[in-house]
Amino acid sequence: MPSLGLADHHPRRNVRLDTLVRLRWLAIIGQSTTVLVVYSGLDFPLPVWACLAAIALSAGLNVALRLRFHLTQRLEPDRAAWLLAFDIAELAVLLFLTGGLQNPFAFLFLGPVLLSATALPPRFTLLLGGFAVACATVLVFVHYPLPWDSDDPLQLPAIYMMGVWLSILLAIGFIGVYAWQITEESRQLADALAATELVLAREQHLS
Repeated sequence: MPSLGLADHHPRRNVRLDTLVRLRWLAIIGQSTTVLVVYSGLDFPLPVWACLAAIALSAGLNVALRLRFHLTQRLEPDRAAWLLAFDIAELAVLLFLTGGLQNPFAFLFLGPVLLSATALPPRFTLLLGGFAVACATVLVFVHYPLPWDSDDPLQLPAIYMMGVWLSILLAIGFIGVYAWQITEESRQLADALAATELVLAREQHLS
């Protein structure tokens, strides 16, 4: 059976493929519901077919992963990082089509970075965080209009948008570092407990 790679050297520095697939399905359901509610329920203008195409691409990736690989296997950090980078890019495309950082869902950039901080080595979290910040920076200047009432369009001042960009930047940095530190302390505690249990088992065997 093909393999995306098993992390033999660092068993704790990896993530299950099933975890990424399930989280992406959850994102797909949320994104689809939001787009359809805004377009059909609130009757706001937006490029609905382009949005659904981006969501369908994400769903297609999930189906391909499900058909080709064992969902229970654990991915090497670089493979998992590529999948998380895809999630960031897909979210950036949706935000580009629906108002950029004016869209209140822009803070979902934190999701893939947070998952990386808890499951992958720090260098991959730094790369994903930098990629998310780069996407957010582009979206400050380049994006479609925010879906809104055409009779009363929403115009947010530039200083406010820079504040939103800065808040996303700080949140990615702070939450990423905090999540990594907490997870690392948990790993160290688990390793210490395992070592203690091993010592006690050997002493009991000698006795």
